[in-house]
Parts: sequence; structure tokens; C-alpha cells
Amino acid sequence: MPSLLLQSLFPLVFIMLLGWLSGKLGYTRREDASVLATVVIRFALPFHLFIGALNTNPDKIKNFSFMAVLVIGLMGSYFLTLLISRYVFRHDIKTSAVQSLVCAFPDMAYFGAPVLAVLIGPEGFLGVLIGNLVTSVFMIPLTIILIRMGDKSGGAHDDLHPARLVMQNLLKAVRNPIVWIPISGVLLSLAGVQLPHLLSSPIEMVGKVAGGLSLFALGLLFYGERPTLNVQTFTNISIKNLIQPGLMAAAGLAFGLSHTLMQQVIIIGATPSAIAAGMFALRSDTYIESASSSILIGTALGVVTEGLMIYLVS
Repeated sequence: MPSLLLQSLFPLVFIMLLGWLSGKLGYTRREDASVLATVVIRFALPFHLFIGALNTNPDKIKNFSFMAVLVIGLMGSYFLTLLISRYVFRHDIKTSAVQSLVCAFPDMAYFGAPVLAVLIGPEGFLGVLIGNLVTSVFMIPLTIILIRMGDKSGGAHDDLHPARLVMQNLLKAVRNPIVWIPISGVLLSLAGVQLPHLLSSPIEMVGKVAGGLSLFALGLLFYGERPTLNVQTFTNISIKNLIQPGLMAAAGLAFGLSHTLMQQVIIIGATPSAIAAGMFALRSDTYIESASSSILIGTALGVVTEGLMIYLVS
């Protein structure tokens, strides 16, 4: 188990350290992290999710019980955080959306996948793919809508009817590459369409840089800052690393998932916050310090919580 956790955590720490050293040595500026975040959100991550969806067996995508458990676990923790952020911490809707993303978006591709591959085998990647579909179809579009609704620069929105405002922001969210590109991959997979290698190869190359670039940008963002453990970060880490896997386990029992599928959903739930959530905070210029602290400390503590979950489900 120590070897498994080391294999999962060391690449994250190493690449974030490179980003931090880049800022420390003056090779890049802390402000450059915003540019890297744009590349990740607009290009690399959408194409990474697209290729993952495209290469998934359509029959596995149609496992509705498994998908329902992931929806309940992921979106349940999202809405729980949204309520806490709005009515306990009294944040505005834009900040609440980013905090909810930090608490509900697991780092499935870069933290959860290696653990599942060792624990379960190739079949373990199914949960990562379907989980990414859930975040692409539900969580990320909702976050974009809430961020746009809370953006104070859009003064023209003030006179619009709330339903019309939601529709306008929904249409804008759907046009966002991180939404429509992964959904396109799902539709192509369900239709049995395979892209020619000449096209899929460069798309896959772009997608592969998402993890490394996100981690590098986060490390650069940490330069000059000390992560702080306060009420905000403690709440975020507790929801992400403890409450979310609890929701996954309860939903899995309710839907009667097999032992292997239960292992997947619990491990995914215990996975620390995704680096992409920090990129959203950086891109929207809100909740940056708390988001980055929650992700960094949560990732470090994730070694303990993930190890505990592996012990329990095994």
C-alpha cells in the first residue's frame, strides 16, 4: 500500500514543485499561471475528456445505476457545499460556485486513476471515465452558469427575467469547449463512430498535457503563498475527502452495486479535489487562496484518507 500511494502522489508533488521552482528562480511569473489555466480549461482538459469518452465502450456508458450513484455522490456534495457557502459563510453566488467545485470535483484522472488501476485493474478506469462525463455534463456547466450569473460586470443582466437569465447563461455554458467537446465524445461513442488516427492522434497529444500543465500552473500559483488551514479549508477538505465518499457508499448500497463497482465509487469519492477546480478559481478571479490551500492540503491529506478507503473496500 505505501508503494501504491507513493506512485499516486509523487508525480503530483514533483510537477507542482517544478512550477513552484519556476517562479522561485524567475523563469516564469506568478501571473503566468492565468495563461496556463486558460490553455487547460479551453483546450487540453476538454480534449482529454473527449478522447476518454470516445474510447469508452458504449455499453459501459449505459450502466445507469453506476452513473446514478456517481451523479448522487458528485452532485450531492456540490449542492451541499453550495448551501453551506451561501448560508453559512455568506459568500456570493460566484464564490459559492467555485467553492462547490473545489469540494465536489475529484481529481479522478490524475490521482484516482493510478490507484484504481493498481487496486482493480483496467476495469477500474470505467469509474474515472463516467465520473468525468458526469462532471462535464452537469457540474461544470452549472458552475459556469453560476459564475456568469454572479459576474458583477454584466450589468445588462439586471433587468432580465431570472428564467431568461438562466437560459442565456446555459447557452453560453454549452458553447464552452469544456462542455461541448466532451459531450461530443459521448455522442460519437454512443453512435459507434471512430475518428481516423490522423485526427485522433493530435487530439490525444493535446489532451495529455492537461494534467502536467494544471499541476505546473498550481505549483506556480503556490509560489509566494503559504497554504492556510482555516475554517474554510477545513470545511472544504472534510466535504471532499470524507463526506463525498460517504455519499458514494450510501448511494452504492441503495442501488445494489457490485463489490467492484462499490470499490470504484468510494475510491473516486475519497480522491482529493481536482487541479482543474483551482484553474476555475484562477480563471474567474475568485476564491483563489482558499481554493489553492484546500487543493494542496487536501491532496497531502488525501494520502491518508485514500489509504483508509482502500483498506476498507479491500
